[in-house]
Amino acid sequence: MKEKYLKKLCPISVWKQIGLAVLFVFLFLASLFIGVDKNVNISQLFKMDTEAWQIFLVSRLPRTMAVVLTASGLSVAGLIMQSVSNNKFMAPSTSGTTDAAMLGVLIAYLTLGNQTHLVQMVFAFVFALTSSILFMSILSKIQLRDAVYIPLIGMMYGGIIKAFANAVAYQTNALQTLSKIGLGTFNRFTSFDILYLILIPLVLAVVYATSFSIAGMGEDFSKGLGLSYKRIVFLGLCVISIISAATFVTVGPIPFVGLIIPNMVTAFYGDDVKKSIFDVMLLGSVFVLACDIFSRLIIYPYELAASFSIGIVGGIIFLIILFRRVRYGK
Repeated sequence: MKEKYLKKLCPISVWKQIGLAVLFVFLFLASLFIGVDKNVNISQLFKMDTEAWQIFLVSRLPRTMAVVLTASGLSVAGLIMQSVSNNKFMAPSTSGTTDAAMLGVLIAYLTLGNQTHLVQMVFAFVFALTSSILFMSILSKIQLRDAVYIPLIGMMYGGIIKAFANAVAYQTNALQTLSKIGLGTFNRFTSFDILYLILIPLVLAVVYATSFSIAGMGEDFSKGLGLSYKRIVFLGLCVISIISAATFVTVGPIPFVGLIIPNMVTAFYGDDVKKSIFDVMLLGSVFVLACDIFSRLIIYPYELAASFSIGIVGGIIFLIILFRRVRYGK
């Protein structure tokens, strides 16, 4: 009787959200106090140690916030792309968007030299948006709409962009620059300020969440409800491109986050973007924080690039999702 009363008073979904929130807070705090300098701890901070506070505010806090913003942004970008394209295997990493952002950063370097992150982001955004629009146009002309074939086409499309970027880098002796920007890590010893721009597309994603869900039902259905389908799809692509550009310029490519996190959340909530968007941000943050902490501890006091641990764990989760969809059709 007590269990039934608790379930009625607080549904299972709420308990899951509470559990995720508690786990997020735990990992967030753990991330703040993991590092080579052991003097940065709660005791020293309460003692108002100047050096400890300086390291905490200049290094630990910005890095942890960068992890949360990157994870939340990429998870939401994947959610919107899957909703707009009506395909569960779509994400910035499987549609050429991330590769186009890389090409944009490379072109910015070749034409303007070493520039600020803001200038690089503008180039990355323009290339990512152009590539996304082109890819969606290609999809609209393809009759075969199988859930697995579309991301395969996207990866081929992204591979062509990446090959072109490598060819350009080879011809201009910029391969070292390309390899540097092609590594996803939160240990770049650089400013993460540009990542706060992600808050703008995240707010837009929340405001237009219902519209993105409707757009995923098709152009005719959207028009029947008085929704401007093309405008909403374009807005969605802009949100995805801004997030992809900001994260790539600042921390590099982070694999699988935009692909697996929306799948894991929508398996519980369904395809309603509005219902799942906050849980997507929360689960994405928990996942990337956990992988980043593991990368910092596995060979402590050194650390691996976060993209390695995220790639391994994310790859395993993706295979599980893929086999479940093939076997159970869900």
